Amino acid sequence: MLPSSNSTLFNIPKLADDGLNWITYKERMLMAIGARGLMRYTDGCKVRPKSFEVDTMTKELKKPDGSTPTDTEIEDLDDKIDEYHQKDSLIKQQIFSIRKNAHWIYGHNEP
Repeated sequence: MLPSSNSTLFNIPKLADDGLNWITYKERMLMAIGARGLMRYTDGCKVRPKSFEVDTMTKELKKPDGSTPTDTEIEDLDDKIDEYHQKDSLIKQQIFSIRKNAHWIYGHNEP
């Protein structure tokens, strides 16, 4: 069993303002992310599950083959999409925790 994400195993010291601990910080962050099984979120390999299309005529959901998904299939896909967003958010939170002004990583303007 893997330790919980609250485990001290996943505590990573902050990146120093002068960046002198960058190499150590980066390696520890990547190890923590890898231990959580989330590396594909860091390199762009994990893709958000695609939602079912809505038929413009009937307004019903359609699978790629044109058939109508069952309630179970709809719930399963919703769960997969939710799981994707939760894990993606974990990675973003880890990146934003680098420094208090880490929003520059995602191209946001400085306050």
